[in-house]
Amino acid sequence: MKINTWGLVLSGIYGVMSLGVIVYAYTCSGMFCGLVAVIPVMPWPFVLEGVVLDTLPTLITLIILNAIIVYFIGSVVSKLFKKDVFNNTSL
Repeated sequence: MKINTWGLVLSGIYGVMSLGVIVYAYTCSGMFCGLVAVIPVMPWPFVLEGVVLDTLPTLITLIILNAIIVYFIGSVVSKLFKKDVFNNTSL
């Protein structure tokens, strides 16, 4: 299987941004700093209501899952641009 460049770039950007948010959430000393850690794993707190999301391994697992989803979205968009789906000038 060939690695898609756009998918890798998008998932890398997502991973770096998520890492920054998690580091900020764990080093912050304000009132709602723990709430910031939920932002990178956003669809999963609603889907997994009974799961405790305040542990670091759970957050990292969900960030990896989201990075995989972002990779596949970037891969599909890259393939759509290669097929000229968006650049159809015959309309």
